[in-house]
Amino acid sequence: MNVICRRSLFATLAAALPLPVRAADPWTKPPKEWNEKDVQKVLSNSPWSRTVTITISSGMPVGGRGRGGRGGRGGGMSGGMGGGMPDASVGAGSEGGMGGGGRAGMGEGMGGTMAPSVQFQIRWLSAKPVKIATMRARMGAEAETSPQAREFIGREEPDYVIAVIGPPMGPPSERGAMPGPGQRAGAPPAQESAAGQERRGDPEKWLAGLKETTWLAWKGHEKLHPSSVVLPPGGQRNVLIFHFPKSHPIELEDKEVEFCMRRGAFDVKKKFKLKDMVYEGRLAL
Repeated sequence: MNVICRRSLFATLAAALPLPVRAADPWTKPPKEWNEKDVQKVLSNSPWSRTVTITISSGMPVGGRGRGGRGGRGGGMSGGMGGGMPDASVGAGSEGGMGGGGRAGMGEGMGGTMAPSVQFQIRWLSAKPVKIATMRARMGAEAETSPQAREFIGREEPDYVIAVIGPPMGPPSERGAMPGPGQRAGAPPAQESAAGQERRGDPEKWLAGLKETTWLAWKGHEKLHPSSVVLPPGGQRNVLIFHFPKSHPIELEDKEVEFCMRRGAFDVKKKFKLKDMVYEGRLAL
């Protein structure tokens, strides 16, 4: 057999062999088939949960130093199952994704020579796949038969509920903001600059301010600001929960929607492609 014939035969055989089968994304499988990795993927790297990395320039303030605190398994469910689940906000804890804390540090692999960066995760808590994954992370296989879990998963949320998970994000007086220029770490309030003292204040005012600097935006619509901004139960300071009213519904024809939260000198923003957020034949937000 000459070389040309052999090559032709090999090409024919290669074409006849089946291509390697890629593992199906969890949201394309029945939830009862989800394993722990599937649950974590839905919560941390799916069409409903994306990570945003921001490079921090010199003098740019961020929320705490280093990693946020790590909660135990089910940390975002501190209200418990027995007392019922008031809304989708219960899915904002450490069940997946960033383990309850954002990541901040120097550039990896370069001996700390790159600019520092901080990560935020944006997660649609009201989306059905995320609600399912939250219950699976909390209860395991028992979520399949739990009446409370079924009620929580099946309930239509009145708002679009989005969590931002990252470094400590409470008011500066509570989260220990990074020291400003000329201010040493751990300096008492008396040694802070006037601007630093001015930033300290009422947590409610701080949350109210976030309503004005956070929005959802999509083509042909005005920016949609949240109706409320809350911190999850249990004293977590690395999670913010935004409730956006559905009086301005997002539709599949809108193609994409962008979330933006403005924090001081930088924006935490991410675009979500709506065609990828279809679950069980309908847009799941």
